[in-house]
Amino acid sequence: MNVAGLQNVWQTIMGFNLTAANKRWLADHLYEQAMREEALQPYTMEEIDARLDMAEEDVAAGRVYSKAEVSDMMNEYIQKHS
Repeated sequence: MNVAGLQNVWQTIMGFNLTAANKRWLADHLYEQAMREEALQPYTMEEIDARLDMAEEDVAAGRVYSKAEVSDMMNEYIQKHS
């Protein structure tokens, strides 16, 4: 929907006699719905291919961590955040 369409929706909503609680309820439900939709968006094949390409380039260039390095980083993180 374009900006003009959204403005029409906004004007329609503002045309109702909504209390602050009604507006908060509506806003909360719109926000929750948007968060669910954003969280559920799958990667496109192009995004997956690009991520795989980057990972393969990192491995080829030696930009990787060993198992011991990852373990050390996780232990440091746990120490700082517990």
